[in-house]
Amino acid sequence: MRSDPADRAGASAADGYAAARDVRRWRRLVQAGLLGSGLAGAVVVPALDARAASAMAGLLGAWMARPAPDAARWLRGAAGEQATAALLEGLPPRRWLVFHDRRVPGSAANIDHVAIGPTGVWMIDTKTYRAPLRAGWRSVRAGDHAVDTGPAAWEASVLTARLGIEVRPLLAVHGEGLPTRGRLVHGVRVLPAAAVVRRLRLRRHSARLRREEVAALGEELDRAFPPAATATGRSRRPVRVSRRGRP
Repeated sequence: MRSDPADRAGASAADGYAAARDVRRWRRLVQAGLLGSGLAGAVVVPALDARAASAMAGLLGAWMARPAPDAARWLRGAAGEQATAALLEGLPPRRWLVFHDRRVPGSAANIDHVAIGPTGVWMIDTKTYRAPLRAGWRSVRAGDHAVDTGPAAWEASVLTARLGIEVRPLLAVHGEGLPTRGRLVHGVRVLPAAAVVRRLRLRRHSARLRREEVAALGEELDRAFPPAATATGRSRRPVRVSRRGRP
């Protein structure tokens, strides 16, 4: 049983970025067409009467007024997941298995990373923030917003139920201001991404898994949680962001 290649990380986020980018491009094309025509109803269906043309223009206006997907957010997310995957490559490959971007069957959720090794099974969720981070008592805030650990706790519970072994959740954060030891927030350790590998390798209060147990758990995870973005194999180059939109 081998680990996933690191470039699989961020596949779902990269797909989300591509979809959001396509929506924005389509909106710009429609907007340019409407501005060029001067009257949406007359261009789309010339034979419509005034009432129908007005309704059609209203529908187009409502569609254009909907918030467009934030392509930059998806791009930052993909870059952050790939950065975490690169850090997880520092785990000894003979003793650890690492999986990236795995789908949770029956839901729209995907699991960013799972690491299985001598110290147990770990679910790692990657978050990327541009706002400064502040660690309080059992809380972490990014700017004005609290970091939500609920999804990570839920994903770990799903893995625990399926694999039959306790899966511990971690939040790997790319950002500035979080202390090295992080904070425990509602049962989820929130850490700077650079500190995750050291945390995984700590043997204190950890499971003791033999190599055959690691292999068996890896095979079960691979069967139960398939890759989330199978179509993204068309382009598995690392996602890069500009300095303006860096993780």
